[in-house]
Amino acid sequence: MKNNKILFLIFHVFIMFLTLLIVGTNTGIEDSGKMKFLEITLLILYMYTLFSAKSYLGWLNSYMIFLYTLFLFNFTRIFLDLLEYREFGWATKFANYYFYYSVRNEIILVFILVLLFTHLGFILSIQNEENLALKIKLETKPFFTQIGMLLFIISLPGILYKMLLQLRLILRVGYEAYYTGVLKDIDYPFFTKGAGTIMTIGFLIFLISVPSKKKFLSISSLYLLVKLIDSFKGARSVFLTQLLFIMWYYYKVYGTKIKFSTILKLGTFTMIFSQILVSVRSKKIFSLDLINGIFNFLHSQGVSYLVLGYMIDFKSYILENRTYPYIFQGLFGFAPQSLETLRNTNSLADRLTYHLNPSAYIRGEGIGSNYIAEFYDLGYLWLILGSIFLGYIIIKYEKYVTKSRFLLLTSIYFIPNLFYIPRGSFFGGGLIKNMMFFITIYIVVIILENMYLRIKGEYNDRKKTLLCLDRQQK
Repeated sequence: MKNNKILFLIFHVFIMFLTLLIVGTNTGIEDSGKMKFLEITLLILYMYTLFSAKSYLGWLNSYMIFLYTLFLFNFTRIFLDLLEYREFGWATKFANYYFYYSVRNEIILVFILVLLFTHLGFILSIQNEENLALKIKLETKPFFTQIGMLLFIISLPGILYKMLLQLRLILRVGYEAYYTGVLKDIDYPFFTKGAGTIMTIGFLIFLISVPSKKKFLSISSLYLLVKLIDSFKGARSVFLTQLLFIMWYYYKVYGTKIKFSTILKLGTFTMIFSQILVSVRSKKIFSLDLINGIFNFLHSQGVSYLVLGYMIDFKSYILENRTYPYIFQGLFGFAPQSLETLRNTNSLADRLTYHLNPSAYIRGEGIGSNYIAEFYDLGYLWLILGSIFLGYIIIKYEKYVTKSRFLLLTSIYFIPNLFYIPRGSFFGGGLIKNMMFFITIYIVVIILENMYLRIKGEYNDRKKTLLCLDRQQK
């Protein structure tokens, strides 16, 4: 099938028909045995999706990493249920709430539709593609490299000191401060103002310069160190998604092959790192029980399916009390949790958390979002169309990012967001604002480059003129 994409498409359509037939005859039946059968069907379908995509793409690319995080954030509790570790019907976020068979049936049905049609979009996107492992074809721009490195390095003292102040406050009042906006009330020294923005701009310019491998490894290591320190504020996902992005960029630009063993090592590191952060946040001793630690990690990360489950169970409230579809809030961005945010925005995460536990919401706790729940909000037709679009656009973006410096610039937003949308909003945290930011940076960089080339050209012309005059005088 690898060499015959039409056959692959026909085979997938057959899989879709067979799966929907099986699911259609088993949903709506309140029986634990039938429930287990649906869970097994979902996981078999996931394995088919994963390994068929791997045969075309390898282990490390945006589509494969998206499949990894989709499983981690949404399917792990179903997997643990099959292992009889913990029943996935129990919703343990904020309350011991139980999803009955009808809700669990619909959760699995939605997950199956998302897998089937996302993979259909992927298969459609590769039909006319000859080489799916395309490297970046952009030339190195030393001027961009130097400017980016300079901005990045001068921002480090300010950003590190700012993080130190934030960590001190969080240790005193709790990690919820990260989500309630309390960190903005800190009296920051003048040299820390704008340090984060300068670092981001510097790193962006550095990335689009397509630097040498040695320079990339040096600067990206410092960048990840900053994100690692930042993750101790409570948002561990920021570091992990940026780590995945750096790996994606490394593979995309330098063509370095990533072995399956490397993926396993990364997965092991992720689990250990996440559990350490959980231990720090909860002030508990980190457990060295490997098996139980793995299961606890999977269970804690698999919480995002609850967003879909609660949305299905609370349709009358969640779907009727919104001013516009929840998916569109990601276009405008999100604000710290507060009653004002609840009144003035239309965030699924805010609305759902407040409905479940108002006091927890005010404290800064939250259940998060889930792009699948946002698709579900639009109805089954748009869920299917949105899934096809997502699978299709991932591959097309990977193709054209190799040819466009502007698309490479936007990758630091789109790629990490793609990895995180199984736990967050489809459009991320403010698509419009971020795109304006990228466009501004790109225009400024192009202007600076043109000025540099003009000055360099004038300097070379003057140098040539002086040399000619010197020779004439001799």
